[in-house]
Amino acid sequence: NDFSNQTENLLMGKNPKTIVTHGSPIAQKYGLGAQWREFNLDLITGDPNSPSKNVTEADGWDYYPVGPPYLATARDMHQIAIKWSEFAPKVLDEYPNLLAEMYAFCIAAAHLELPHQLATSLMVSYLPNGSDDSGEGWKLVDGVDDSELCLSTPTPPSSLRSVPLPSVLHFCQVMKLGKWAFGKRRVPHDVFSCDAPLAKEPPSDLATRYDYTIDGDGKHQKLPSVYAVKRSAFMVCTLTRALNEAALFYQEHNCAKPKNGKTVMLEP
Repeated sequence: NDFSNQTENLLMGKNPKTIVTHGSPIAQKYGLGAQWREFNLDLITGDPNSPSKNVTEADGWDYYPVGPPYLATARDMHQIAIKWSEFAPKVLDEYPNLLAEMYAFCIAAAHLELPHQLATSLMVSYLPNGSDDSGEGWKLVDGVDDSELCLSTPTPPSSLRSVPLPSVLHFCQVMKLGKWAFGKRRVPHDVFSCDAPLAKEPPSDLATRYDYTIDGDGKHQKLPSVYAVKRSAFMVCTLTRALNEAALFYQEHNCAKPKNGKTVMLEP
């Protein structure tokens, strides 16, 4: 867990901590802000003297707006997990919305006085229109040649095995390029079953074949930049192949006749 190579790991702050040690976890920065400071921390933590109440607005933004992947020593993560599971239902009662469990993690870390070193290279999710990386690991993806974007998983070629790439692909929105798409609500519910077909995989030259999307009615919509094309290709290809790899693993370990050879196009 050494993040000292700044060509591979993008850490925030003037003097970032580059080693995961007891008391010094590292995690991906998410757009959570410090909203949790306004919650009823006495009720959530059960402690009127909780250290979470002493976190300033600035520190709330600088050390706690984190999400997967989380990296910490086993001792620290075990402590966080205990408080996280304890606080999450109470946060949900007060804030019955998406992100409640993530705010609960922030509060647990603050309560335990475990400020996180924020990283911006461990995850990709939101697709910005231009070259901006939105605080995510897109610059690592941008460094991959277009011809190899769809070769990154599950078994990358030798030319990519030493290339740093984000560890987490957060597919909270539909990714599209050409007639190809990946969206979590488009995945068939029976994907992990013996008779389910695999997802049809995009061509290896997806990033150079299209610079637009094609909707269900055949209408073309040009993507706003070469960055959007490249990043969309990476997400669609990598997520589709990762899904197939998981489905094949299930079939090989649970089905009498795995690999039925059928494929289905995921809906745009």
